[in-house]
Amino acid sequence: MSSSEKEKGENAHSTTAASLGVINNPKAIRVATTVPIYILMVLPAVLGLVFVGFGVLYAGGLRPVVFELSWLTFAFVLIGTSIASNAPVLEEAKHLSRAYLAVFVAFASISAYTTIAVAPSVKMASYATGTSIAAILTGLAASALLRRYGDGILMRVSWALFLAMLLQAPFWIWLYVTEGQNSEFDWNNRTPGFPSVRMYGYSVEAGLAAALGLFYLSDNKSKLIRTSLIVGTISLWMLLFWSGGRGALLALLATCIVVAIITPKFVTKMWKFLIATIAVGAGLSLLLPVPSGAYGLLRRFNATANTGTLNDISSDRITLWSDAYSIFLDRPIFGHGMLQYSHVTTLIRADAPIQVHNIILESLVAFGLVGTVALAFLLGKIWVSAAIRLHRGDNLSTLPVFLIATSLLVHGLVSGTYYHIHSVLIIAISLGLLLYDHDNPSDVSKGSDDDS
Repeated sequence: MSSSEKEKGENAHSTTAASLGVINNPKAIRVATTVPIYILMVLPAVLGLVFVGFGVLYAGGLRPVVFELSWLTFAFVLIGTSIASNAPVLEEAKHLSRAYLAVFVAFASISAYTTIAVAPSVKMASYATGTSIAAILTGLAASALLRRYGDGILMRVSWALFLAMLLQAPFWIWLYVTEGQNSEFDWNNRTPGFPSVRMYGYSVEAGLAAALGLFYLSDNKSKLIRTSLIVGTISLWMLLFWSGGRGALLALLATCIVVAIITPKFVTKMWKFLIATIAVGAGLSLLLPVPSGAYGLLRRFNATANTGTLNDISSDRITLWSDAYSIFLDRPIFGHGMLQYSHVTTLIRADAPIQVHNIILESLVAFGLVGTVALAFLLGKIWVSAAIRLHRGDNLSTLPVFLIATSLLVHGLVSGTYYHIHSVLIIAISLGLLLYDHDNPSDVSKGSDDDS
Protein backbone atom coordinates (compact mmCIF):
# COMPACT_ATOMS: atom_id res chain seq x y z
CA MET A 1 0.00 0.00 0.00
CA SER A 2 1.38 3.43 -0.92
CA SER A 3 1.93 6.14 1.69
CA SER A 4 -0.86 8.26 0.17
CA GLU A 5 -3.34 5.37 0.36
CA LYS A 6 -2.30 4.66 3.94
CA GLU A 7 -2.81 8.31 4.83
CA LYS A 8 -6.27 8.29 3.24
CA GLY A 9 -7.18 5.18 5.24
CA GLU A 10 -6.03 6.79 8.48
CA ASN A 11 -8.01 9.94 7.69
CA ALA A 12 -11.12 7.88 6.99
CA HIS A 13 -10.70 6.07 10.30
CA SER A 14 -10.30 9.38 12.13
CA THR A 15 -13.44 10.74 10.48
CA THR A 16 -15.44 7.66 11.48
CA ALA A 17 -14.11 7.86 15.03
CA ALA A 18 -15.00 11.54 15.25
CA SER A 19 -18.53 10.85 14.02
CA LEU A 20 -19.01 8.39 16.86
CA GLY A 21 -17.58 10.80 19.40
CA VAL A 22 -14.50 8.67 20.13
CA ILE A 23 -11.76 10.47 22.03
CA ASN A 24 -8.48 10.54 20.13
CA ASN A 25 -5.52 8.82 21.78
CA PRO A 26 -7.15 8.00 25.12
CA LYS A 27 -5.08 6.35 27.84
CA ALA A 28 -5.51 2.61 28.29
CA ILE A 29 -8.05 1.96 31.07
CA ARG A 30 -6.32 0.46 34.09
CA VAL A 31 -7.91 -2.33 36.12
CA ALA A 32 -7.94 -0.11 39.22
CA THR A 33 -9.91 2.53 37.32
CA THR A 34 -12.77 0.10 36.74
CA VAL A 35 -13.21 -0.72 40.46
CA PRO A 36 -15.91 1.95 41.12
CA ILE A 37 -17.74 0.87 37.95
CA TYR A 38 -17.86 -2.72 39.19
CA ILE A 39 -19.05 -1.44 42.57
CA LEU A 40 -21.82 0.44 40.77
CA MET A 41 -22.81 -2.80 39.06
CA VAL A 42 -22.90 -5.02 42.17
CA LEU A 43 -23.96 -2.51 44.84
CA PRO A 44 -27.75 -3.16 44.59
CA ALA A 45 -27.12 -6.92 44.81
CA VAL A 46 -24.73 -6.54 47.74
CA LEU A 47 -27.25 -4.35 49.56
CA GLY A 48 -29.94 -6.95 48.76
CA LEU A 49 -27.79 -9.58 50.44
CA VAL A 50 -27.15 -7.34 53.44
CA PHE A 51 -30.80 -6.34 53.81
CA VAL A 52 -32.22 -9.85 53.52
CA GLY A 53 -29.37 -12.04 54.77
CA PHE A 54 -28.35 -9.90 57.73
CA GLY A 55 -31.77 -8.69 58.83
CA VAL A 56 -31.36 -5.00 57.95
CA LEU A 57 -34.90 -5.15 56.51
CA TYR A 58 -36.24 -5.39 60.05
CA ALA A 59 -33.99 -2.76 61.58
CA GLY A 60 -36.24 0.28 61.13
CA GLY A 61 -34.20 3.47 60.79
CA LEU A 62 -31.04 1.48 60.09
CA ARG A 63 -32.25 0.71 56.54
CA PRO A 64 -31.89 4.23 55.11
CA VAL A 65 -28.65 4.78 57.05
CA VAL A 66 -27.01 1.68 55.56
CA PHE A 67 -28.34 2.59 52.13
CA GLU A 68 -27.19 6.20 52.30
CA LEU A 69 -23.71 5.41 53.63
CA SER A 70 -23.19 2.65 51.06
CA TRP A 71 -23.92 4.96 48.14
CA LEU A 72 -21.85 7.79 49.62
CA THR A 73 -18.96 5.35 50.03
CA PHE A 74 -19.29 4.46 46.36
CA ALA A 75 -19.14 8.19 45.50
CA PHE A 76 -15.94 8.64 47.51
CA VAL A 77 -14.39 5.57 45.87
CA LEU A 78 -15.15 7.01 42.43
CA ILE A 79 -13.72 10.40 43.38
CA GLY A 80 -10.63 8.78 44.90
CA THR A 81 -10.14 6.58 41.85
CA SER A 82 -10.28 9.61 39.59
CA ILE A 83 -7.62 11.39 41.62
CA ALA A 84 -5.41 8.29 41.81
CA SER A 85 -5.73 7.83 38.04
CA ASN A 86 -4.18 11.22 37.32
CA ALA A 87 -7.60 12.58 36.38
CA PRO A 88 -7.89 15.43 38.91
CA VAL A 89 -11.48 16.18 39.85
CA LEU A 90 -11.14 19.89 40.58
CA GLU A 91 -8.90 20.29 37.54
CA GLU A 92 -11.93 19.31 35.45
CA ALA A 93 -13.67 22.54 36.48
CA LYS A 94 -11.01 24.52 34.59
CA HIS A 95 -12.45 23.23 31.32
CA LEU A 96 -15.79 24.93 32.03
CA SER A 97 -16.67 28.31 30.58
CA ARG A 98 -16.37 31.44 32.71
CA ALA A 99 -20.11 32.04 32.49
CA TYR A 100 -20.78 28.53 33.76
CA LEU A 101 -18.34 28.97 36.65
CA ALA A 102 -19.79 32.39 37.52
CA VAL A 103 -23.33 31.00 37.69
CA PHE A 104 -22.09 28.05 39.75
CA VAL A 105 -20.38 30.36 42.26
CA ALA A 106 -23.60 32.40 42.52
CA PHE A 107 -25.63 29.23 43.10
CA ALA A 108 -23.16 27.96 45.72
CA SER A 109 -23.27 31.33 47.49
CA ILE A 110 -27.09 31.25 47.65
CA SER A 111 -26.96 27.71 49.03
CA ALA A 112 -24.41 28.69 51.68
CA TYR A 113 -26.38 31.79 52.66
CA THR A 114 -29.68 29.98 53.09
CA THR A 115 -28.01 27.15 55.01
CA ILE A 116 -26.32 29.46 57.51
CA ALA A 117 -28.73 32.37 57.84
CA VAL A 118 -32.19 31.21 56.77
CA ALA A 119 -32.83 27.47 57.12
CA PRO A 120 -34.95 26.50 60.17
CA SER A 121 -32.95 23.28 60.42
CA VAL A 122 -29.28 24.04 59.83
CA LYS A 123 -28.44 20.39 60.47
CA MET A 124 -30.65 19.14 57.63
CA ALA A 125 -29.53 21.92 55.28
CA SER A 126 -25.87 21.20 56.03
CA TYR A 127 -26.30 17.49 55.38
CA ALA A 128 -28.10 18.18 52.10
CA THR A 129 -25.34 20.59 51.09
CA GLY A 130 -22.69 17.99 51.93
CA THR A 131 -24.35 15.29 49.84
CA SER A 132 -24.80 17.78 47.00
CA ILE A 133 -21.07 18.56 47.06
CA ALA A 134 -20.34 14.82 46.98
CA ALA A 135 -22.66 14.46 43.96
CA ILE A 136 -21.00 17.37 42.14
CA LEU A 137 -17.54 15.93 42.77
CA THR A 138 -18.78 12.53 41.60
CA GLY A 139 -19.99 14.05 38.34
CA LEU A 140 -16.69 15.87 37.84
CA ALA A 141 -14.81 12.64 38.59
CA ALA A 142 -16.80 10.81 35.91
CA SER A 143 -16.07 13.64 33.45
CA ALA A 144 -12.36 13.61 34.34
CA LEU A 145 -12.12 9.84 33.82
CA LEU A 146 -13.88 10.16 30.46
CA ARG A 147 -11.51 12.91 29.39
CA ARG A 148 -8.51 10.75 30.26
CA TYR A 149 -9.63 7.27 29.24
CA GLY A 150 -12.15 7.81 26.46
CA ASP A 151 -15.51 6.34 25.62
CA GLY A 152 -14.71 2.99 27.23
CA ILE A 153 -15.79 4.66 30.48
CA LEU A 154 -19.16 5.54 28.93
CA MET A 155 -19.85 1.98 27.83
CA ARG A 156 -18.74 0.45 31.12
CA VAL A 157 -20.96 2.75 33.19
CA SER A 158 -23.93 2.05 30.90
CA TRP A 159 -23.48 -1.71 31.13
CA ALA A 160 -22.99 -1.49 34.90
CA LEU A 161 -26.32 0.28 35.41
CA PHE A 162 -28.06 -2.16 33.07
CA LEU A 163 -26.68 -5.26 34.77
CA ALA A 164 -27.05 -3.92 38.33
CA MET A 165 -30.79 -4.53 38.63
CA LEU A 166 -30.60 -7.91 36.92
CA LEU A 167 -28.06 -9.02 39.51
CA GLN A 168 -30.27 -7.68 42.30
CA ALA A 169 -33.42 -9.47 41.09
CA PRO A 170 -32.75 -12.88 42.73
CA PHE A 171 -33.01 -11.29 46.17
CA TRP A 172 -36.70 -10.69 45.52
CA ILE A 173 -37.09 -14.46 45.25
CA TRP A 174 -35.25 -14.93 48.54
CA LEU A 175 -37.45 -12.33 50.22
CA TYR A 176 -40.64 -13.84 48.84
CA VAL A 177 -39.63 -17.31 50.06
CA THR A 178 -39.12 -15.97 53.58
CA GLU A 179 -41.98 -13.42 53.78
CA GLY A 180 -44.44 -14.38 51.04
CA GLN A 181 -46.91 -15.85 53.53
CA ASN A 182 -46.56 -13.01 56.04
CA SER A 183 -49.61 -10.78 55.55
CA GLU A 184 -48.18 -8.13 57.90
CA PHE A 185 -44.88 -7.70 56.07
CA ASP A 186 -44.34 -4.12 54.82
CA TRP A 187 -43.55 -4.71 51.15
CA ASN A 188 -43.56 -0.98 50.37
CA ASN A 189 -40.69 -0.08 52.70
CA ARG A 190 -38.76 -3.34 53.08
CA THR A 191 -37.41 -4.02 49.63
CA PRO A 192 -34.12 -5.92 49.24
CA GLY A 193 -31.36 -3.34 48.94
CA PHE A 194 -33.58 -0.24 48.91
CA PRO A 195 -35.49 1.60 51.66
CA SER A 196 -38.68 1.66 49.55
CA VAL A 197 -40.16 0.20 46.37
CA ARG A 198 -40.33 3.68 44.79
CA MET A 199 -36.58 4.10 45.22
CA TYR A 200 -36.10 0.64 43.76
CA GLY A 201 -38.03 1.76 40.69
CA TYR A 202 -35.58 4.63 40.08
CA SER A 203 -32.72 2.16 39.63
CA VAL A 204 -34.79 -0.10 37.35
CA GLU A 205 -35.60 3.00 35.30
CA ALA A 206 -31.90 3.88 34.98
CA GLY A 207 -31.13 0.30 33.93
CA LEU A 208 -33.84 0.39 31.26
CA ALA A 209 -32.64 3.74 29.91
CA ALA A 210 -29.11 2.34 29.67
CA ALA A 211 -30.42 -0.79 27.91
CA LEU A 212 -32.25 1.27 25.28
CA GLY A 213 -29.13 3.27 24.51
CA LEU A 214 -26.90 0.21 24.40
CA PHE A 215 -29.26 -1.61 22.05
CA TYR A 216 -29.37 1.40 19.72
CA LEU A 217 -25.57 1.42 19.58
CA SER A 218 -25.22 -2.36 19.22
CA ASP A 219 -24.05 -3.89 15.95
CA ASN A 220 -26.51 -6.11 14.10
CA LYS A 221 -23.72 -8.67 13.74
CA SER A 222 -23.25 -8.91 17.53
CA LYS A 223 -25.93 -11.54 18.05
CA LEU A 224 -24.90 -12.48 21.60
CA ILE A 225 -24.85 -8.88 22.82
CA ARG A 226 -28.17 -8.04 21.19
CA THR A 227 -29.80 -11.20 22.55
CA SER A 228 -28.50 -10.38 26.04
CA LEU A 229 -29.89 -6.85 25.76
CA ILE A 230 -33.27 -8.12 24.56
CA VAL A 231 -33.61 -10.66 27.39
CA GLY A 232 -32.33 -8.21 29.99
CA THR A 233 -34.58 -5.38 28.80
CA ILE A 234 -37.66 -7.63 28.90
CA SER A 235 -36.70 -8.65 32.45
CA LEU A 236 -36.34 -5.03 33.55
CA TRP A 237 -39.68 -4.04 31.97
CA MET A 238 -41.23 -6.98 33.82
CA LEU A 239 -39.74 -5.78 37.12
CA LEU A 240 -40.86 -2.20 36.48
CA PHE A 241 -44.43 -3.24 35.68
CA TRP A 242 -44.49 -5.61 38.65
CA SER A 243 -43.16 -3.00 41.09
CA GLY A 244 -45.81 -0.48 40.02
CA GLY A 245 -43.57 2.25 38.64
CA ARG A 246 -46.09 4.51 36.90
CA GLY A 247 -43.85 7.57 36.97
CA ALA A 248 -40.84 5.64 35.69
CA LEU A 249 -42.82 4.22 32.77
CA LEU A 250 -44.15 7.63 31.74
CA ALA A 251 -40.72 9.24 32.16
CA LEU A 252 -39.09 6.58 29.96
CA LEU A 253 -41.74 6.95 27.26
CA ALA A 254 -41.44 10.75 27.35
CA THR A 255 -37.66 10.45 27.13
CA CYS A 256 -37.92 8.18 24.09
CA ILE A 257 -40.10 10.79 22.38
CA VAL A 258 -37.56 13.52 23.17
CA VAL A 259 -34.67 11.41 21.88
CA ALA A 260 -36.66 10.54 18.73
CA ILE A 261 -37.01 14.27 18.02
CA ILE A 262 -33.29 14.84 18.61
CA THR A 263 -32.16 11.71 16.76
CA PRO A 264 -34.82 10.70 14.19
CA LYS A 265 -33.04 7.41 13.45
CA PHE A 266 -33.92 6.34 16.99
CA VAL A 267 -37.52 5.74 15.87
CA THR A 268 -36.70 3.59 12.86
CA LYS A 269 -34.23 1.44 14.75
CA MET A 270 -35.98 1.17 18.12
CA TRP A 271 -39.76 1.13 17.67
CA LYS A 272 -40.04 -2.64 17.17
CA PHE A 273 -37.64 -3.29 20.05
CA LEU A 274 -39.58 -0.97 22.35
CA ILE A 275 -43.03 -2.36 21.54
CA ALA A 276 -41.89 -5.98 21.73
CA THR A 277 -39.95 -5.72 25.00
CA ILE A 278 -42.63 -3.63 26.72
CA ALA A 279 -45.41 -6.00 25.65
CA VAL A 280 -43.55 -9.14 26.69
CA GLY A 281 -42.33 -7.57 29.93
CA ALA A 282 -45.84 -6.41 30.83
CA GLY A 283 -47.25 -9.86 30.07
CA LEU A 284 -44.65 -11.63 32.19
CA SER A 285 -45.28 -9.22 35.09
CA LEU A 286 -48.88 -10.52 35.25
CA LEU A 287 -47.52 -13.97 36.09
CA LEU A 288 -45.68 -12.73 39.17
CA PRO A 289 -47.32 -12.75 42.63
CA VAL A 290 -48.45 -9.30 43.78
CA PRO A 291 -47.47 -8.95 47.43
CA SER A 292 -49.32 -5.68 48.17
CA GLY A 293 -51.53 -3.00 46.64
CA ALA A 294 -48.51 -0.85 45.73
CA TYR A 295 -47.28 -3.51 43.30
CA GLY A 296 -48.49 -4.36 39.81
CA LEU A 297 -48.50 -1.54 37.28
CA LEU A 298 -51.84 -2.58 35.80
CA ARG A 299 -53.39 -2.54 39.26
CA ARG A 300 -51.94 0.92 39.85
CA PHE A 301 -53.36 2.24 36.59
CA ASN A 302 -56.75 0.67 37.34
CA ALA A 303 -56.72 2.32 40.75
CA THR A 304 -55.82 5.62 39.09
CA ALA A 305 -58.64 5.28 36.55
CA ASN A 306 -61.16 4.66 39.33
CA THR A 307 -60.00 7.66 41.35
CA GLY A 308 -62.36 10.61 41.54
CA THR A 309 -60.24 13.78 41.60
CA LEU A 310 -57.00 14.93 39.98
CA ASN A 311 -55.50 15.30 43.45
CA ASP A 312 -56.30 11.66 44.22
CA ILE A 313 -54.91 10.54 40.87
CA SER A 314 -51.67 12.36 41.67
CA SER A 315 -51.46 10.76 45.15
CA ASP A 316 -52.13 14.10 46.85
CA ARG A 317 -49.40 15.88 44.89
CA ILE A 318 -51.65 18.77 43.85
CA THR A 319 -52.12 19.69 47.50
CA LEU A 320 -48.40 19.27 48.07
CA TRP A 321 -47.45 21.44 45.10
CA SER A 322 -49.94 24.16 46.02
CA ASP A 323 -48.46 24.27 49.51
CA ALA A 324 -44.90 24.37 48.16
CA TYR A 325 -45.77 27.27 45.86
CA SER A 326 -47.22 29.29 48.72
CA ILE A 327 -44.06 28.59 50.75
CA PHE A 328 -41.94 29.80 47.85
CA LEU A 329 -43.90 33.08 47.80
CA ASP A 330 -42.93 33.65 51.44
CA ARG A 331 -39.24 33.89 50.41
CA PRO A 332 -39.26 34.21 46.61
CA ILE A 333 -35.73 35.58 46.06
CA PHE A 334 -33.34 33.13 47.75
CA GLY A 335 -35.62 30.54 49.34
CA HIS A 336 -35.63 28.71 52.68
CA GLY A 337 -32.63 26.41 52.25
CA MET A 338 -32.21 22.80 51.22
CA LEU A 339 -34.34 20.05 52.76
CA GLN A 340 -36.53 22.47 54.71
CA TYR A 341 -39.97 21.66 53.37
CA SER A 342 -41.07 19.60 56.39
CA HIS A 343 -40.05 22.50 58.66
CA VAL A 344 -41.92 25.23 56.80
CA THR A 345 -44.97 23.41 55.43
CA THR A 346 -48.41 24.73 56.31
CA LEU A 347 -49.98 21.28 56.00
CA ILE A 348 -51.05 19.84 59.32
CA ARG A 349 -50.45 16.10 58.99
CA ALA A 350 -48.45 13.52 60.85
CA ASP A 351 -46.76 12.18 57.71
CA ALA A 352 -45.67 15.49 56.15
CA PRO A 353 -43.14 14.59 53.41
CA ILE A 354 -39.62 15.96 53.46
CA GLN A 355 -39.64 16.78 49.74
CA VAL A 356 -42.33 18.01 47.38
CA HIS A 357 -42.01 15.49 44.51
CA ASN A 358 -41.24 18.15 41.94
CA ILE A 359 -37.73 19.29 41.11
CA ILE A 360 -38.79 22.80 40.06
CA LEU A 361 -40.92 23.54 43.12
CA GLU A 362 -38.32 21.93 45.36
CA SER A 363 -35.71 24.27 43.92
CA LEU A 364 -37.97 27.31 44.33
CA VAL A 365 -38.59 26.45 47.99
CA ALA A 366 -34.90 25.76 48.64
CA PHE A 367 -33.12 28.40 46.52
CA GLY A 368 -35.79 30.89 45.48
CA LEU A 369 -36.19 32.29 42.00
CA VAL A 370 -32.56 33.41 41.63
CA GLY A 371 -31.13 30.05 42.69
CA THR A 372 -33.62 28.14 40.53
CA VAL A 373 -32.64 30.12 37.43
CA ALA A 374 -28.98 29.40 38.23
CA LEU A 375 -29.67 25.69 38.70
CA ALA A 376 -31.69 25.54 35.47
CA PHE A 377 -28.77 27.15 33.62
CA LEU A 378 -26.24 24.73 35.11
CA LEU A 379 -28.25 21.60 34.30
CA GLY A 380 -29.77 22.95 31.10
CA LYS A 381 -26.44 23.93 29.56
CA ILE A 382 -25.11 20.38 29.95
CA TRP A 383 -28.30 18.80 28.63
CA VAL A 384 -28.82 21.16 25.70
CA SER A 385 -25.17 20.93 24.63
CA ALA A 386 -25.34 17.13 24.76
CA ALA A 387 -28.63 17.15 22.81
CA ILE A 388 -27.12 19.36 20.09
CA ARG A 389 -24.11 17.05 19.75
CA LEU A 390 -26.42 14.03 19.56
CA HIS A 391 -28.50 15.74 16.89
CA ARG A 392 -25.35 16.31 14.85
CA GLY A 393 -24.50 12.64 15.33
CA ASP A 394 -20.94 13.31 16.46
CA ASN A 395 -21.06 11.63 19.89
CA LEU A 396 -23.62 8.83 19.72
CA SER A 397 -21.74 6.91 22.41
CA THR A 398 -23.28 9.28 24.97
CA LEU A 399 -26.82 8.15 24.10
CA PRO A 400 -27.21 5.66 27.00
CA VAL A 401 -26.23 8.20 29.67
CA PHE A 402 -28.28 10.89 27.90
CA LEU A 403 -31.33 8.62 28.17
CA ILE A 404 -30.55 7.93 31.85
CA ALA A 405 -30.14 11.59 32.80
CA THR A 406 -33.19 12.72 30.83
CA SER A 407 -35.47 10.01 32.19
CA LEU A 408 -34.53 10.61 35.83
CA LEU A 409 -34.81 14.40 35.46
CA VAL A 410 -38.21 14.11 33.74
CA HIS A 411 -39.33 11.73 36.47
CA GLY A 412 -38.19 14.37 38.97
CA LEU A 413 -41.15 16.50 37.88
CA VAL A 414 -43.48 14.13 39.74
CA SER A 415 -41.23 12.24 42.14
CA GLY A 416 -38.05 12.46 44.20
CA THR A 417 -35.33 11.29 41.82
CA TYR A 418 -33.53 14.56 42.58
CA TYR A 419 -33.68 13.85 46.32
CA HIS A 420 -32.61 10.25 47.02
CA ILE A 421 -28.88 9.61 47.14
CA HIS A 422 -28.66 6.77 44.59
CA SER A 423 -30.68 8.51 41.87
CA VAL A 424 -28.89 11.81 42.56
CA LEU A 425 -25.50 10.12 42.08
CA ILE A 426 -26.69 8.36 38.92
CA ILE A 427 -27.89 11.71 37.55
CA ALA A 428 -24.58 13.34 38.55
CA ILE A 429 -22.52 10.63 36.84
CA SER A 430 -24.65 10.80 33.70
CA LEU A 431 -24.43 14.59 33.49
CA GLY A 432 -20.71 14.41 34.23
CA LEU A 433 -20.24 12.06 31.29
CA LEU A 434 -22.29 14.45 29.13
CA LEU A 435 -20.28 17.44 30.36
CA TYR A 436 -17.21 16.47 28.35
CA ASP A 437 -17.16 18.14 24.94
CA HIS A 438 -16.17 15.50 22.40
CA ASP A 439 -15.61 18.24 19.83
CA ASN A 440 -12.41 19.22 21.66
CA PRO A 441 -10.44 15.99 22.07
CA SER A 442 -7.23 17.96 22.49
CA ASP A 443 -8.40 18.74 26.02
CA VAL A 444 -7.50 15.23 27.18
CA SER A 445 -5.90 15.42 30.60
CA LYS A 446 -2.17 16.04 30.51
CA GLY A 447 -1.47 13.65 33.34
CA SER A 448 1.42 11.23 33.46
CA ASP A 449 1.67 8.83 30.56
CA ASP A 450 2.92 6.14 32.88
CA ASP A 451 -0.17 4.11 33.70
CA SER A 452 1.64 1.05 34.85
